[in-house]
Amino acid sequence: MTKPTQKEIDQEIKKLQKMKPKVLAYSAFGDDHHAAIDAQIEMLKGELDDTTNEYYDLSDNIWSSADEARAWMDGDESISPSDNWKPLVRK
Repeated sequence: MTKPTQKEIDQEIKKLQKMKPKVLAYSAFGDDHHAAIDAQIEMLKGELDDTTNEYYDLSDNIWSSADEARAWMDGDESISPSDNWKPLVRK
């Protein structure tokens, strides 16, 4: 897998921002999907430092979503964060 370009990262940020209002806000378990998307956007913008205790203190679903965005940005994940949210988009 290859790392996405800055242009692709910027496009992914726009996709996440656009789809967030359409994504189911909470899971059946009470996980906050919107906060998870916000964390992904912050990660993609370079605003979330994944080396701090604050990062590791995030709830599991928010942390794993941010980590997923980091993996995609590093080229370790082929599926973009927005593609993972598509099943939860309300029509």
